[in-house]
Amino acid sequence: MNERVTRVGFIGLGTMGDPMSSNIAASEHFDLALFDVDHARARTLADRIGAVAVDDIAELSDREVIVTMLPTSAIVHRALIDDSGRPRIPARPGTVFVDMSSSDPTETVETGEALSRAGYAMVDAPVSGARERAVQGTLSIMLGADDEGAAERAIPVIEAMSSRIFRTGRLGTGHAMKALNNFVAAAAFTASAEALVAGGRFGLDPAVMVEVLDASTGQSFVTTHVLPDHIVEGRYASGFALPLFTKDVRIAQRVQRAAGHDAPVCDAVAATMGDALDALGDVDHTRALDFWRDR
Repeated sequence: MNERVTRVGFIGLGTMGDPMSSNIAASEHFDLALFDVDHARARTLADRIGAVAVDDIAELSDREVIVTMLPTSAIVHRALIDDSGRPRIPARPGTVFVDMSSSDPTETVETGEALSRAGYAMVDAPVSGARERAVQGTLSIMLGADDEGAAERAIPVIEAMSSRIFRTGRLGTGHAMKALNNFVAAAAFTASAEALVAGGRFGLDPAVMVEVLDASTGQSFVTTHVLPDHIVEGRYASGFALPLFTKDVRIAQRVQRAAGHDAPVCDAVAATMGDALDALGDVDHTRALDFWRDR
């Protein structure tokens, strides 16, 4: 049986990393150390949640489990692996790295292989539920792992941030599932936005449209959690940036191409979101509806 994990490191304290690491600290089962390239952010959060902040990622070397929550798998790789292919953190043998970012599964496998050569293990555990459920500690997790012992060591830490953990298979399958999930969510968002634009031009009230969609067969996470607050009420603050959402759909494209089949819906959604991204840049993804309406 694995020895209980107590020392945890967390890398990446942005929109999702802040509440996720806060829930680890709130569980009171772990000694938590935080790292972010914005050192002031790490220190401020550490003071607030009762953790410690480090200014050098190598200072996480005494951690048994190290979580990454970063924008892309390329950034995860650069954070953990140096130019010569060696880990940047001189951790203890058996240390488990848990990538909870929305990453490209191919790059995840490459990073995992580099860590494995140094005697470490990696699991991928991307999240679903957006910032609201990150704050609540009720995220859904898609967990991929080649090493069952590593998964067992990581799970208590993951449980502090989640309500459900789905075992998806080998390393990389969690990130593949996350990308495909976000493609489905993006398809629902783009279809809903298209319907709202058409309905508005036909004289329908957007608020009534959202009510009908959410009570009918068009119901989805988008109609329940995104459209009412961020489109109808005009908040445009879902916490999920358009560049990150578009990146996930493009990862889903690559996953489908790797499977060797056409993906016309995914291609159409990626193109539509890509158009909005080119025009709007780094904004909340809900702003895309205004672009599509104006176009």
